[in-house]
Amino acid sequence: MFRPVTLLLLLVACSEGKAPPKTKPAPLVTTAKVATEDVPVLVRGPVDIRPVAQADLGSKTVGYLDAVLVDRGDVVKKGQVLALVRPSELPDQLAAARNTVAQAEAARTLAKTNLERAQKLAPNGLVSQQDLANATNAAAAAEAQFGAAQSQLGALGVRLGETRLEAPYDGVVITRRLDPGALIGPATPPALTIAKIDVVRAFLAATEDQAIHLQVGQTARVFVAGSAEPVTGRVQRIAPGFDPVTRTLDAEIHLPNSDGRLRPGMYGKGEIETEVKPGAVVVPLEAVQLANDKAFVFVVKGETVQRVPIELGEDLGDRLEAKKGLEAGAEIVVRGIDALADGAKIRTAQRPQGAEQHSGPREAGSNKAGGNKDGGGTAAANR
Repeated sequence: MFRPVTLLLLLVACSEGKAPPKTKPAPLVTTAKVATEDVPVLVRGPVDIRPVAQADLGSKTVGYLDAVLVDRGDVVKKGQVLALVRPSELPDQLAAARNTVAQAEAARTLAKTNLERAQKLAPNGLVSQQDLANATNAAAAAEAQFGAAQSQLGALGVRLGETRLEAPYDGVVITRRLDPGALIGPATPPALTIAKIDVVRAFLAATEDQAIHLQVGQTARVFVAGSAEPVTGRVQRIAPGFDPVTRTLDAEIHLPNSDGRLRPGMYGKGEIETEVKPGAVVVPLEAVQLANDKAFVFVVKGETVQRVPIELGEDLGDRLEAKKGLEAGAEIVVRGIDALADGAKIRTAQRPQGAEQHSGPREAGSNKAGGNKDGGGTAAANR
């Protein structure tokens, strides 16, 4: 049997060997103050880029291409000869018209001479009044025939001039379809397509709720693939009605393109600035949590945090506008929100400089992509 002293020593030895219970430290988070700034209200959408002017060059006269002096991509000036057409029947028609003019001129001269003779003899009674009237009418008819012949010759001359395909304005050759020797005429495809691209047009399709804010003259920016900087222009005109199929309204944006960076047929993303909200509350993208179509942030309350619902406004890329729910100067968690819950204790750390930024929110995903105890996800992780 154990003596009382021995039993007491055994109990003391057991109590000294037992490790004390461990406590989990509070999560380490990074916080920031809620700021305010002037927030632009933007209408965003895909854009289709087209030239400000485009023309197909063909021949009104049937003939053969004698020469094509330019090729696709060549820069051309207004009035520059781009191609020559050898008409098949026009030279013979032109020669016949010249003969007709010569005959009409001879007839006009004869009729004029007869009229002058009759006018001299009429006062002496050597020519009757009837003969004088006939001579007057004959001179007028000869004059009219001569004018008609000259007009026909002029029309054929114009048609002959149209066999020289000239650039209607400064631009660039977009398409060359025919080569020398090809038959060309009104029924054949045009030989060349010329486009004016020193200014291009971008068409942004706005929905019904966006279209009400659009106005001519508003500032617009267009982003295209391969270019980090946007091209800035202005809204030139707005379509008078909605497309019955897409239920969208086209806003036409004119963009300067002296460097040729924008090419017809390109697609990009456009945004039109409709207004500016002064002093709006903005929060970093990574501070916003999305769950069940609602947005939340964690507001620091001493050593704990409070999960506060907010109403989102404009998307500024790495920042989001908080329309309701926050006031300027409030301290919120921007890093380390994955393991937080309402009322949790925290430890704070300084936010690192040059932190990685994100762009645009999307719906909440699984907990593996930035989930937390409340089953939501951060806006940055859910993009």
